[in-house]
Amino acid sequence: MRKGRRTVVNEIVARYTDALDQFGEDMTYTVTIPDSGVLTVEAAVRRMGYTAADLQGPDELPHTGGSISLRQVGAGIVTLDGNFPTPERRQVTDRLGGEGFRHWHVAFDINGCTSMHVRYGAAEGDLEGPEPASRPYTPWTELLGPLSTYVDLFTRCYDNEKADASVDIVAACLAVVEAESGIRLDQELMRSPAPALSLPNPDCVEKRVDTVTC
Repeated sequence: MRKGRRTVVNEIVARYTDALDQFGEDMTYTVTIPDSGVLTVEAAVRRMGYTAADLQGPDELPHTGGSISLRQVGAGIVTLDGNFPTPERRQVTDRLGGEGFRHWHVAFDINGCTSMHVRYGAAEGDLEGPEPASRPYTPWTELLGPLSTYVDLFTRCYDNEKADASVDIVAACLAVVEAESGIRLDQELMRSPAPALSLPNPDCVEKRVDTVTC
């Protein structure tokens, strides 16, 4: 990462570090931007496996219970959810990614668990906290995929033999999403009216339709 861009990202990290208390205890935040054209709320809901008829009226988020809100921001879609997702629940928003889209997912909970997933077309990357993701014979740095540009930043999110972590991993993840997508998560975005998709409950997600194409 070039010095000038590193400085900008560090400034964004500092802003999110100061704002962490505003985001609540548990949250899942995704951003999805098409490579061309516009991803509308209705098209996003179809990609998630539902229909526009499943949407409820605008509300303030983050929701509790089973609701996920969808906001049109520029050409893309932001979703907010007041839950740290189960694997089944995450599958719903993961469907937003795919060929022709860039997709970012950040989730954190009151226990300090953090997960980040990105998908740029077919290229994927993952990050976990408070400890690095671990796979046999594969260091966490090789799991970053498109996030590898930010390996120096993420390294500072973990304790090591020489020093304690110096960067909050949630702030780092949110900063990277903003730097890559141009979308800022703040109170103005979170409080803006938005339709919500009400899932049965956080532990059981029913797929309503078979297609996920726009």
